[in-house]
Amino acid sequence: MTIEQTDMTTPVTRGELRAELEQFETRLEQKLETRLEQLEQKLEQKLEQKLEQKLEQKLEQKLEQKLEQKLEQKLALFATKVEVETWGGALLARIESLEKQQKDMYTDLADRIAASQKQLSAELASHAKALHETMRRDISIVDDQYKDLPGRVKRLEVAVFRGRRR
Repeated sequence: MTIEQTDMTTPVTRGELRAELEQFETRLEQKLETRLEQLEQKLEQKLEQKLEQKLEQKLEQKLEQKLEQKLEQKLALFATKVEVETWGGALLARIESLEKQQKDMYTDLADRIAASQKQLSAELASHAKALHETMRRDISIVDDQYKDLPGRVKRLEVAVFRGRRR
């Protein structure tokens, strides 16, 4: 039985004292466990933070060392400035040579095209002239067949329309 009022003059039986002490012990144990868990969590957090910091520092140092080594290895593979300048000079000379060859080929091609154009123009003119002559001959044949047509039409008109004119 729990007494709400704290009165030190009221006598307590051993059973009541034991019950009260058990409750007190239970509450004290709960408080201690809670506090202990809190302290453990704080300690774990601090330890984790310290551990993470140290690990990060060590990891960063290792990474920097590895990166420096890799960078040095990779840089060793690249050409030096002198090598690049030498290679660039040779490449420039080759490009200039190719440009000259291209220009010569272009000039030669332009000359060939001009010659072909003259030849094709001459052939076309000759074909046009031959076609003109053929057309002229064909037309003259038709003209010859109908040279006397106006006279024949006149005679026909006279014969047909003679009786109808008054």
